[in-house]
Amino acid sequence: MTELHTINITSVNVVKEELVVALDSAASHLDKFVADTTRKLPLEQCLGNLKQVSGVLQMVQLRAGELLAQEQITALTEVLEERQQASEELLEALGTGFYVLNRYLDFVQNRAIARQELLIPYINQLRAARSQPPVPESHFFRCKVNAPVPGMDTSAVMSEDLGSFVRRFRHMYQVGLLALLRGKPRGPAYTMMARALERIASITMGRPNGRLWLVAGTALTGMAASEMRISRSRVMVFSLFDRWLRALQKGSDTALDQPAPPILLKECIYWLALSKPEGTGAKLLETFAAQPLAYTEEELERERASLGGPAATAISAVASALDEELSGVRRMLDDIELIGDSAADETDGLAVTLQRVASTLQMLNFKRVGASLSSALAEYQSAAGAAGAAGAAGAGGSTVDSALQKLTGQVLMVDNTVRALKQSGSIDLDEYGQADIAFEHSQLAEAEVAVLKEAEAGLALIKRALAAYAGSGFDHGHIRNVSTTLNSVRGGLIVLNLRRAAAVVGGLLNFVETVVDRQGAPPNVEQLLDTFADAIISLEYYLNEVKLHRQADAQSLNLAVESLAVLGYPVEAA
Repeated sequence: MTELHTINITSVNVVKEELVVALDSAASHLDKFVADTTRKLPLEQCLGNLKQVSGVLQMVQLRAGELLAQEQITALTEVLEERQQASEELLEALGTGFYVLNRYLDFVQNRAIARQELLIPYINQLRAARSQPPVPESHFFRCKVNAPVPGMDTSAVMSEDLGSFVRRFRHMYQVGLLALLRGKPRGPAYTMMARALERIASITMGRPNGRLWLVAGTALTGMAASEMRISRSRVMVFSLFDRWLRALQKGSDTALDQPAPPILLKECIYWLALSKPEGTGAKLLETFAAQPLAYTEEELERERASLGGPAATAISAVASALDEELSGVRRMLDDIELIGDSAADETDGLAVTLQRVASTLQMLNFKRVGASLSSALAEYQSAAGAAGAAGAAGAGGSTVDSALQKLTGQVLMVDNTVRALKQSGSIDLDEYGQADIAFEHSQLAEAEVAVLKEAEAGLALIKRALAAYAGSGFDHGHIRNVSTTLNSVRGGLIVLNLRRAAAVVGGLLNFVETVVDRQGAPPNVEQLLDTFADAIISLEYYLNEVKLHRQADAQSLNLAVESLAVLGYPVEAA
């Protein structure tokens, strides 16, 4: 079965009006209770309406709507019996539930489908208000979790003890997870996590624990390809993976015989289905009898936003309005620079427009960008006013030019912020309630970015060459140019003064020239190539961090250093 639950739209049309009346009545009774929480009668009447709604939803088989109504009934019953306080959070979640249920009925009627997953966040909002564990994303998803997985009877041979092996890849997993939690690009972070779990899976095949790592690693690979979002419920599952890795690291063989909870496997299978995989991922879905989903994650989020309110649509509209304002600002700045029109800062001109833009940005929590724009505008107005009063150019003109350049720079910063806001359609706040942090990624000079892109392209070329080498039965022709490419990458890193990264590439080069580049492949070549690939992936992640943030997490490079040490080519400490 898929998420596309079959419904009888005729039945829904027949009962829709009755449901809307009952929901509106229940919401009205809840409002009366909120106005005076000492009165129990409105609460009892609200409860009666909700039970009617729940029964009708069960009859027309709208399971998600029924579950939301049941959560509301449970919450109201607990409040009525004084087992639960009528907190502001709980009352808000109840009110949101009524609104969303009405919108959900419109969705079902208009689209003739019951997209059950749409209501999970609202169900969990109620459960959180009651301090209950959340319903998993995969609650309405159907698959055969216990289906046998082909190839689970053999595992790779390790050249190191299990505890040491798991520690190394748990470290890799944690680096990726930490990057996710810090709001760094999701694709590279998911890739690191996926690689770590895939390597754990390679040595746990044939043991009860191995199924979890195979499915989780494949799911994270799909999430990396789709750059799927991060949420509180997903972070909880990621943390569970880390706890299982810790148990594996400490308990070694004993932990290998502990099968994973079915709910954990089901959640991973759902993520995999949501990522729309091809190849290995698609075959794994077939193994678990999981049908392709009829929606993407982006479509699901858009539909959820439409249930709860304007959300992304409103943000996009505000960003477009700001963009139009900035178009006029850029024209006025060009005029001032070309013809020296210092009158453009009058009330109906540049000053009013820029102040309006700055106020809007601050309202959207882009406080530093908005304040910097206001400050630059005030500085320019002051300089222009002083120059006008003096009636001379000279030093006054120089001051005006300097203030104008500063203002132009701030406008460009605002322009970048608005462009990023239009692309994301969302506003992420930092721990201080400001949104600037999401768009304040430092940029390297164009030449540096070009060099980094060349290095990344070189590493991608090496990975393809090694894959072809392994797939061809170790035909040496496929890796003939690997040494040359590594030398080129190392040269670029030296130019960028990334000395430790260059030393890592030097270690990779030594390994290729000593072990891989010779005509006869060594007997354990597959295992060596896996460890070599670990180092390449870690180095790729590090370079991506440098490109995006100028300062990269040294731990990601340490993973490459550890892999080289396993290969027997240690990198000297910096």
